[in-house]
Amino acid sequence: MSITERFRRSFLFSAVISVYFVIYLQGCVNVDQKTTIAKDGSGSMTVHYWTKMSNVSSGTELGSFSFDKDKAKSNYSSSNNEVTNVEVKDKLEDSTKHVTVELKFKNINDITSAKAFEKVKVSWKEGKEGMDFSYTLLKDTVNANNMGSGDTKLTYTFEFPDEVLQTNGRKDGKSVKWEKTLADLKQDVEMTATVKSEGKKCGLFGAEFFILTFTGIVFLALRIRRK
Repeated sequence: MSITERFRRSFLFSAVISVYFVIYLQGCVNVDQKTTIAKDGSGSMTVHYWTKMSNVSSGTELGSFSFDKDKAKSNYSSSNNEVTNVEVKDKLEDSTKHVTVELKFKNINDITSAKAFEKVKVSWKEGKEGMDFSYTLLKDTVNANNMGSGDTKLTYTFEFPDEVLQTNGRKDGKSVKWEKTLADLKQDVEMTATVKSEGKKCGLFGAEFFILTFTGIVFLALRIRRK
């Protein structure tokens, strides 16, 4: 075998290993996201994600996550999302690197206008029993099948403006929490809730009250006129 052929094979082998290593690392980011939603769909969010420092020793990007302050801010910013604070910290006690992003949004339905939410589908709309909420993590079979994906935590907590009537998460008053792992992303992960909508009920009652009052006045006026 010629030197050129050996070099070519060695290069191809190194390239394959490098690609595999990059793909593997993409699934090593833990996420803890806390969101507060107002009745009109606006709200605030804190996203905390972290990984082993060794995973970002040669760069600041890990899949769709950035461990650079300015880039992280850019990833979560859009015309709908205003990033108010970004912190990047190293924890030497367990050799992990952490990023915390705080932001405000005008409408939860439009947070996907930012790059960081490109693998998410969101819906907050009026339903039959109240406000219907859905937050879906789109499947990621490549990373879900990585070694250690079952140990990579994905935690999502949503604080709603009123009582939660039903949900597929763990309810605590107006708050609902979902605890998943990266391994769950072998298929779409849909987090749902139905939230009580007092405004809707009050609005209907107000209309009914107006109609009944108006009908009563007309009825009394007719009776008086007949007399």
